[in-house]
Amino acid sequence: MAPKESNNYSAPMVYKSFAILKEIAKAQGTLGVSDISRQLNFNKSTVYGVTQAFLDLGVLRQDESNKKFRLGPALIQLSNQSLASVSLRSIARPYMIQLAHDFAETVFLGRFDEDGLTIIEKAESSSELKISAPIGTRLPFFAGSSAKTFLANLEDDAQKRIIMERGLPKFTEKTITNVDEYLIELQKVRQQGYATDFQEYLHGVNAVSVALLDKSGLFLASIYIVGFSNSFTGDKMQLAAEVAKNFSKEITEFVG
Repeated sequence: MAPKESNNYSAPMVYKSFAILKEIAKAQGTLGVSDISRQLNFNKSTVYGVTQAFLDLGVLRQDESNKKFRLGPALIQLSNQSLASVSLRSIARPYMIQLAHDFAETVFLGRFDEDGLTIIEKAESSSELKISAPIGTRLPFFAGSSAKTFLANLEDDAQKRIIMERGLPKFTEKTITNVDEYLIELQKVRQQGYATDFQEYLHGVNAVSVALLDKSGLFLASIYIVGFSNSFTGDKMQLAAEVAKNFSKEITEFVG
């Protein structure tokens, strides 16, 4: 049965593509182009075009002997990444709540991709005056302390390549924009196990961050604690960082 298309959007091929995926997922390797065309009442050329694109992307696999389709590794990988993100959030959240309570500052969990950081979880300070941002907020790649925790966990050559390709943007007058100075800062992050941001991304805002790694040492996300610079000062930041470092080790034991 063909899917009902939305009246609000003019992208019928998206609906058809998703319907084809759902049909293949239900059938578990028993459908070919003709079967899908018949069951969904789609033109064979449409089904062929969609399935060929999905094959190229790794979303589908096709049995060479009978030409039937099954879900491919790309779709399964996306599913696993989504589940892993949910798992990481649920594991990290109690620790984040504890940090927010103990230091009266807001704590964020952020994941990196090639475009920057996305907030995937948060634990807000109970203080009336606090830093806040909704889950799903995107930050620029080099924004603040979290970028340092991410880059510090890369090989030296990878660090330099990324910095040279992207350039170091200036967010405030305190932002480190000199490449050599930034690389020295990354070495410091490696040594002490946490990164700091003294108004480098936002005026009047300080932050510290620690990396969350899996047991193989792969970077998963960054926990960062954010507060106003007049209250979240050096000594408090260092203490928060040390506690967060201990928490990150415990989280690693759970996430594998």
